[in-house]
Formats: sequence, C-alpha cells, structure tokens
Amino acid sequence: MASPLNSARQIQKPDDMTLPPSLLERAKQGNLEAIAAILQDLGQPYGVTVKVAMNRTCLQILLEAAAPPNPTTPTLAIIDAIHQLNLTAVETLKVYGKAENSELPAWDAEYPATPSPFANTEQNGAIAPSPAGDFWQTLQTFQVASVFPYAEVFKASLYKSPVVQGLLFFGLFPVLLGYLAQGTDFSQIAWVLGIYYASFWGVFLFNLIQPTAFSWRKTLTCVLFTAFVGIPLLLFVQQVPPFNILYAATNWGLIPRLLGFILGVGILEEVCKALSLYFFLLRPNRLNNPLTAAFYGTMSGLGFAVAEGATYSLGYATTLVRGELPLESYELVKTIRFISLPLFHAVLAGIVGYFIGLAAINPSRKSH
Repeated sequence: MASPLNSARQIQKPDDMTLPPSLLERAKQGNLEAIAAILQDLGQPYGVTVKVAMNRTCLQILLEAAAPPNPTTPTLAIIDAIHQLNLTAVETLKVYGKAENSELPAWDAEYPATPSPFANTEQNGAIAPSPAGDFWQTLQTFQVASVFPYAEVFKASLYKSPVVQGLLFFGLFPVLLGYLAQGTDFSQIAWVLGIYYASFWGVFLFNLIQPTAFSWRKTLTCVLFTAFVGIPLLLFVQQVPPFNILYAATNWGLIPRLLGFILGVGILEEVCKALSLYFFLLRPNRLNNPLTAAFYGTMSGLGFAVAEGATYSLGYATTLVRGELPLESYELVKTIRFISLPLFHAVLAGIVGYFIGLAAINPSRKSH
C-alpha cells in the first residue's frame, strides 16, 4: 500500500515516487499552502476540493465536492498524511464534508494530530507507508469522543443555552420531585405538577406568540392573581343570582345545559381570567400591543388551569379511593386536567387578551 503523501504526487507524476523536498519541508513546518497542496492531490481522484485553516492548535480541513464527500474516503488517507507530517503546532484535526452549493457542512469529525505509531520516515523526503494495513489505519482514527463527547458535555458554555436549560428542567424536575416529595401532602404534589405541566405550554405559547415585551413580574402577577384572587371571586359570584341558576342549568336538558355553559361558565370564567389584564396592564396603560396582551392573557389562563387542575385532581383521587371512579377513568381525567385543559384555558384567555390589547391601542372602540 503506497504512502498517502507519495500517492499525492503519483496522481500527477506517476514516475515521481517522492514529494518535492521543498514542499514537504514547508508542510512539516506548518505552511498551510504546502499542506493544502499535498491534501488537494489526495482529494483530486475523488473530485474533492481541499481547503485548510488553523484555529489555534486545531487544523481545520474542509472537503468540498458536488455532493457531500464520503466521511471515510478520502478522509482516512488525508488524516494519515497529516499524521506523517508530525505537525508539532497542531493538537487536533477537524474535518468537514460539504456540498459545493451548501453553506453548512453535511458532517464533521475530529481526529488526533499525533502521527500513526505504525508510520516511519525514510530518506530523500519520502514517507513510508503504514505496514499494518487498512485495519490499523481505520482503528487509529477511532475517537472515544465521537461516541461519548465528554469534552462537549462538560463545557460551561453548553449550559448557558436556554434550550439546554429548558430540556434539563423538564427532563429532571419530576425525578427531583420524586426524591423531595416523600411524605408530602397530595394537594401540594398536585399543585406542583400542575405548575410543571403548565410550564410546557408557557414556553410553547411564548415562542408561538412572540410578545414584543416580556416581564417575569407581569407574568407572575397575571398567573397568581387569577389563581388566588380571580378564582375565589368566581366561586363567590357563582352563588349570586342569576349566575347560580345558570350554573344549575348545566345539569339539566340539552338547551338549558348549553345556555348554562355559555352564559354562566364560559362568560364568568373568561371575565375571571381577564381581570388581571384589566387591573394590572390595561388601566395603568401598560398595553400597547395586541400580541403582548394575548400572551399575558394566556399566562392568566394557565394560572386558572393550574388552580382548577389541582383542585379537581384532589377530588378525583378521593373518588378513586372510595371506589367510585375506575382507575382507567382516573388516569384519563387527570391527564386531561393537567395537559389538555391548560392549553384550552390559555388559548381562550389569549383571544380575550388580544381584543383587550386592540382596545388599548384604539380607545375609541373600547365599547366594541
């Protein structure tokens, strides 16, 4: 098997079995133009253009072709050639494969810059082949980091990413709760789980609506006011005529039931969720964009859903223990209360919030 560096010259000059001494020496000294010239000859049979650059102690090699080049061939030959140069200033090699019409690489791989233990240098500037053959050539390029990227996992910069932080929170929070919740009251667990599931929808709705202004203080104000002030006020109004009659109608026939859910349940619940926007955002003239108002409306809706879900969850558990609710029904209604209904409440409150935002920027049409 011919040495990759000798093979590079054989492509253009079959009778020349060695590299020009000046080119080889300049390459060994780290001259990027000389290194690129050697690697370009290796890439030509595969229709690959080779470009090199240095980033501190990392030699970056770009393989570019009409279609993304094979990550194994000619990569192994190029890596073996670099190893035989014994570049002392280089610690790692980073190889990228890219299509000519693409802005981003299709793949990348990292290799050590140390020469192969099986390669040796001969006289007259020629570099001898690795006697162990293709198997050892392939084996020496194996990197543990390609299977377990431990260096990347422990980088502090990785954990500054909001996406990574979100994944860690949503993935590990239930595990942490399992350790901390020993002997905790059921209602407390229900509240914590309600907040956990609502957080999913909160992140989703924030990225979907993309409010022009965001404040943690305003968000928590809307959530907490609805959960701890709006709902108790709603429960009180439900006992006052004619709303108590409308609520009672939800247990009657089809038409009374429909009217009760629309005029009683629907209107009162949406007013309850809209109160935080009215008192803390609309009246102080802090709403100047409908999308922002819609977002805070969804947050108020999630606060409503958390409180409602925790309360109903306790009721479902009680009926389950008494044998009045089948286990499969309990699992289903609990899932609906914690996962489906929070989005439902948030969307309805977001629609109301959007129109409140329109009223804020068009005062003359508030009555509409």
